[in-house]
Amino acid sequence: MRRIMVIGAVVAQAALGVACSTGGGGSPTCEAPTKGTEVDIQNLAFSPACISATANDTLILVNKDSTQHTFTVKGTSINVTIEGGQTATAPLTGIAPGTYAVTCRFHPSMTETVQIT
Repeated sequence: MRRIMVIGAVVAQAALGVACSTGGGGSPTCEAPTKGTEVDIQNLAFSPACISATANDTLILVNKDSTQHTFTVKGTSINVTIEGGQTATAPLTGIAPGTYAVTCRFHPSMTETVQIT
């Protein structure tokens, strides 16, 4: 079942024309980030798959699933738990500009890329 969800997320990203990947050195990359501050969590996926925001922004995390998720940005102190059906925030203040991988600790197949400018 988990394999089907991962394939579904990749197909959904391709259908949306979003090109996000992990670079050869393991660093996340994204060719066409969505500028914004809202991240939707639905059907065990983050949307958009790649988001661009500034270091002064606060991301709004909207969990549309009925299960708990985390928004964990690797290499930073951002690790927010969002209960099912709830909204939370992730302030980006103090995070150095760069491209970061995001995952859900409970559902490792859920990934996103955050570009901070």
